[in-house]
Amino acid sequence: MKIIYSPLYTIEVAHKFKTEKFEKTCGLLLKKKVISAEKIIEPEMPREDDLLLAHSPGWVRKILDMKMTPEDELTAEMPVNKDVIFAHLLHCGGTCMAAEIAIKEGLGLHCGGGAHHAHKNYGAGFCLINDIAVAAKKILRQNPKMRILVIDLDVHQGDGTAEILKGEKNIFTFSAHSKNIYPPRKAKSSFDLEFDSGVSGSLYNKSVMENLEKIFSSFKPDFVFYNAGADVYAKDTLGDLSLTMGDIEKRDEMVFELIKRNSCKAVVTMSGGYAADIKDTVKIHFNTIKKAVEILGKN
Repeated sequence: MKIIYSPLYTIEVAHKFKTEKFEKTCGLLLKKKVISAEKIIEPEMPREDDLLLAHSPGWVRKILDMKMTPEDELTAEMPVNKDVIFAHLLHCGGTCMAAEIAIKEGLGLHCGGGAHHAHKNYGAGFCLINDIAVAAKKILRQNPKMRILVIDLDVHQGDGTAEILKGEKNIFTFSAHSKNIYPPRKAKSSFDLEFDSGVSGSLYNKSVMENLEKIFSSFKPDFVFYNAGADVYAKDTLGDLSLTMGDIEKRDEMVFELIKRNSCKAVVTMSGGYAADIKDTVKIHFNTIKKAVEILGKN
């Protein structure tokens, strides 16, 4: 089973987003023999015309010239240097590559990606380039009749993805998130499922699946992007829900079974995760990829 990953995802920068989680997750996948070293694929840089599918010319120029202003850093809520920008470009290229693999083989795994707060004209919420929106629009450009569903189960709303992809009749954006935390101004997805702080894992999973089953039935997607945030975890420092690791495993299992049942091609991205102990975040990401391989890897 192929998986997209680069050691360049790890950046030496003091920030809440611990970029080494991707390296540690990939290492655990190798150690537990979920993946093999020869199946790890280094991402390629995205093309400028791909970036322009989701972002404005002005923002793309800033990204490619690697020239961010202090105001850009403030809006993105993260220190920005050339290494940071380069890593974000690689994450975008990685999701695009995972989508290409999914088109050919049914499943594209990305041990990274999920920068769902990046908007058309600016970065936000630790995100500079919206890899999911770029990859979705690229697929649609190549396959105009394909029906694409974005399932975003990060604890924070996928506001950038919703804004960029609104108006695309062949793309449906579904975001299930806490209504009381970031972003302060929620966007309008095709369907938003909002939860109060502290919701239990059983209620969360029940609500998510009931709504997803209706969406699969009515929208009938051919292709799914699953943004499997780890920050729904009860011990996440930037989340406010109460899911256990077992609840999150069950969430992933149900999503993958639904994808399989509907014969959809799929891409899996990692997105957020800020547990006080990084080992918890790594374990959640590991479980997501392991479950994807178990359920979708032999489609």
